[in-house]
Amino acid sequence: MAIKNGTFDYSVTFPNSPRARKYQNNRLLKTWLKNWLHEQNEHLKESTLNDYRKTINGQIDNSKLGGIRITAITWADIKKWALAKKVCNKTRSNYMSVLRTALNDAADEGTIEFNPMIGKKLKQAKVEIRSTSNKADPFSWEERVAIFDSSNDQFKWFCQFGFWTGMRISELIALEWDRIDWIHGTARVDQVLTQASKNYELPKTQHSIRDVELHGPALEALKEMKKLTFLEGGIIFRNPFDGLPWNGDSPVRKKWKGLLKKAGVRYRAPKQVRHTYASTALMEGEDTGYVCDQLGHEDEAVTFRHYNQFIKANRVERGSKLEAAWKAHN
Repeated sequence: MAIKNGTFDYSVTFPNSPRARKYQNNRLLKTWLKNWLHEQNEHLKESTLNDYRKTINGQIDNSKLGGIRITAITWADIKKWALAKKVCNKTRSNYMSVLRTALNDAADEGTIEFNPMIGKKLKQAKVEIRSTSNKADPFSWEERVAIFDSSNDQFKWFCQFGFWTGMRISELIALEWDRIDWIHGTARVDQVLTQASKNYELPKTQHSIRDVELHGPALEALKEMKKLTFLEGGIIFRNPFDGLPWNGDSPVRKKWKGLLKKAGVRYRAPKQVRHTYASTALMEGEDTGYVCDQLGHEDEAVTFRHYNQFIKANRVERGSKLEAAWKAHN
């Protein structure tokens, strides 16, 4: 079968054969990538591996690029493959990043003489296909009230805590009681859980490890949850169906979808809870640096890029303070 579909690899089938090295470089790109991916299991987080897997299995395996021998791959081949993807520039860059990393390793181990992607960069489309899945589409105050009123179990406090902290879903379902500092009113974010990871992991970036300040409704939600899960210890927010910790973000999305339908609120993905926190804070005049720290962004430029339109909305009287200062000195 492997010979028939073109994926036969002598060095993989007969790894101990003295002829294996001779045939190793004749393997197809898709075959080499799958073996490379398997080797990454030892040192990469499952969530990262899942991203790599999606690119290799979903974007390269069945493409013409995947059927080329790894030693024959050229920049022209890669460029043609990448530009044929009808996706936004960011998604295309993510695909390229996975392939670039893999080919770097191929060059380091001597499978290929050099990485054909070194020093190469795609010209991004002038009018790109934009993904709207990550765009902020916040919930109004009225919608938030409808969501809270429609929830009759502990998921209400999960939602309220999320709306008032801006934490990611993967961070919320991994939050434990011993991460709460009641004296200073903070929650330590230092682990996450995704559907791909199955086990608690460190956040993807160092900036995501942070102490989130807790105010008003966030503290109220914690006090309500204290009645339900504090004595057991461990994870704070549980699946109301069985009282056990969430086993990933997929069941959260299912519960969330049902709640919005019940509340009569237009559906948006759970990540919009985080966007709602950030956009509301900025519209109400909170400092960009503060919101940046709360969200765990690398710097204020990231916060500004995501929520610039909401910062502008807050500045109805832009220039008034400057004008007042001028009048005071004249």
